[in-house]
Amino acid sequence: MANPIKVLSTVCSIEDRGEGVYLVTFGLPARATKFHPGQFLHLTLDPFDPTTGFWPQSRVFSIASEPRLDHVTVVYSVKGTYTRRMEAELKVGKEVWLKLPYGDFVIDEGLLKVGPVVLVAGGTGVSPYIPFLLQPRSHSGTVHLYYGVRREEHLLFSHELEKLTREPWFQRHLVVGQLLSIDSMKADLGAQFGHANFFLSGPPIMITSFKAELLARAISAQQIHIDEWE
Repeated sequence: MANPIKVLSTVCSIEDRGEGVYLVTFGLPARATKFHPGQFLHLTLDPFDPTTGFWPQSRVFSIASEPRLDHVTVVYSVKGTYTRRMEAELKVGKEVWLKLPYGDFVIDEGLLKVGPVVLVAGGTGVSPYIPFLLQPRSHSGTVHLYYGVRREEHLLFSHELEKLTREPWFQRHLVVGQLLSIDSMKADLGAQFGHANFFLSGPPIMITSFKAELLARAISAQQIHIDEWE
């Protein structure tokens, strides 16, 4: 995988999705566009001096756009001091430093030779799946996206996901106002449930619960992949 680099970037656009959720796009130099779908970046609001190498306080965000573009998109929810700073300080045209790419939450298309790939997303946890879903397909397997939100207006990337429903390899399962259910997934997948690889991204309590439930249903730890920013 590409080695992380530090780049000075400019805020290109900010989309307010309501209730403290924002989609932010940053311009990228060509040398920073080589990453893998599922990876994440570090964003700092504070000045960075490349001559010292000292990296300021930062936060990590899943990359929600395709590789090799001239920009990168992240989604964040205002939940703490740093994200409140982001809401107040990020403006179109503002320069910030990014450090990318990081992480191994990468979906190997070879897994589709074994069984379906099941992407489980809670809220903004859908972000790391978008680059994978939008890239050209080279497999014949099936990808299931189970995406849960509290209200319909909280759905992210609706246009992109709607277009994907025309693809024979993609199955979208939207759950609004209810908890995502492994029993529903098992009913949908049938005999393929035991052969599936599960990717989990969302609130930590959701990930912990789903992992425990999957293990209890004889899904091996090797079949469970978690979006961990460590």
